[in-house]
Amino acid sequence: MKKDDALKMDSLDQISWVKNEFEYGDGNKSDKIYFCGNSLGLQHKSIKDKIDSHLKQWKNSAVESHFSGEYPWIEIQDKIKFILKDFLGCTTSELAIMNALTVNLHLLMVSFYNPSKRKTKIMIENHAFSSDRYVVNSHLKLHHLDESSLILIEPKNNILDEDEIVEKIEKNKDELNLVLLPGIQYYSGQLIDIKKISNVCRKYNIILGVDFAHAIGNVPINLSDLQIDFASWCSYKYLNSGPGGISGIYVNAKHFNKVERRLDGWWGNKLSTRFEMKKNIDSDISAEGWVISNPPVILLDIHLASLEIFKKVGLKNIFNKSKSLTKFLYDGLINIKNYSKYFDIITPENPAKRGAQLSLYFHKNSENIFKELNKKFVIDFRKPNVLRVAPVPLYNSYKEVYHFVKELDLLINS
Repeated sequence: MKKDDALKMDSLDQISWVKNEFEYGDGNKSDKIYFCGNSLGLQHKSIKDKIDSHLKQWKNSAVESHFSGEYPWIEIQDKIKFILKDFLGCTTSELAIMNALTVNLHLLMVSFYNPSKRKTKIMIENHAFSSDRYVVNSHLKLHHLDESSLILIEPKNNILDEDEIVEKIEKNKDELNLVLLPGIQYYSGQLIDIKKISNVCRKYNIILGVDFAHAIGNVPINLSDLQIDFASWCSYKYLNSGPGGISGIYVNAKHFNKVERRLDGWWGNKLSTRFEMKKNIDSDISAEGWVISNPPVILLDIHLASLEIFKKVGLKNIFNKSKSLTKFLYDGLINIKNYSKYFDIITPENPAKRGAQLSLYFHKNSENIFKELNKKFVIDFRKPNVLRVAPVPLYNSYKEVYHFVKELDLLINS
């Protein structure tokens, strides 16, 4: 890998201008290079103006701001959904902006995990992100079941085999009630072939839910094509909507009139009758029916400000650069002298099977290497020995990738 190659790629980058619209560090040479957008995205400069505008409106108009003024708060959710539908390839009626990821998975599981005497099993990867496993275990307990009702998927060399998942679904079709999978596996960075799994789930009338935390804003998603049953995600990773940023849900429209169980709240009532304060809920016939409480407006503002940047830059431009930037990193890493003696890249080599994240599995000294790299770079260490590196197309450059590869080369070959 040559520095001149990186500089040439940067000079040809049509969206390099957007990097300057993100806030990070003090703007001097001592700032670390940030490769951790898969854990927390950076702050966009427009966010401050959004929040200031909200605070001014709250000060000047107070409660009237919900429905009046230049920026009625009640409209922010619709503005978010209008942009977000393009991230997910679905209709706005199938989206609701609410809560946080794990809370949303709990609420969705109430509706979609209905074990019968015969069909009690839930399929989940054995090394799923912890909170997803906690959600599943919680709902097993609520139904007086235990982990014997889990069908666990084991990776091979850190990669999930979709064909094996399909075989396992077919083998357990008479007992399997629900499948919960990630869009992208958080540890390996593998992009899962959800469509292949959705096809077999629909064939046997098995509910399929997806956690898109590491996929949304990272790779193209088309839920109309995937035809899953439900999904949720978080907004603070690739969507750059702030730590603890507001989440969202997707519910396939085919379920709007079929769901028998749901935890209701005031904000899930149709807006047209919400303020009539009826004793029984007049449920919104959309994903909005799952909303329980009025959402925090500041978090909505931050989320909208970030999504507007994606709209301004263009999803196609962002995803195209992401593929190129991640390939540049991958090629640089495998050209490090004797790299395989020190680490393997457990993320799939095929660009169609990954997003922006590459996971490096170190054979030894992973913590020491992380500590040294962390002096100059912000990356993510996952025990026991994986470094996750995510060059995000909105605010990372080819030159920054070059510096990371050069530094890692010096560390392991000096």
